[in-house]
Amino acid sequence: MNKHIAGVFGAAAVLAMLAGCTAYDRTKDQFTQPVVKDVKKGMTRSQVAAIAGKPASEVTMIHARGTCQTYILGQRDGKIDTYFVALDDTGHVMNTGYQTCAEYDTDPSTKK
Repeated sequence: MNKHIAGVFGAAAVLAMLAGCTAYDRTKDQFTQPVVKDVKKGMTRSQVAAIAGKPASEVTMIHARGTCQTYILGQRDGKIDTYFVALDDTGHVMNTGYQTCAEYDTDPSTKK
């Protein structure tokens, strides 16, 4: 019985460490990626550009007012890792996150 319990705890510890790898990887962005660590809500478009440089793309949002910039952080698990900066219609940051602009700018009436 003790071996079984030790095995369960061992497996749980390994899973917890593996789950932490993704969290750690994203945490690393908080220290190394200027767009992630330094861009804050309320900043102007020019402040974002001074910090993060030119975005990979910028689109006018459909379901929200303003524009959305996509920055490429690198690759993770063979996929491009993106970070968005949403700017309101006055050109100030209203939101940021680890999504594409298309994923961020969705129709709120279709969300569950």
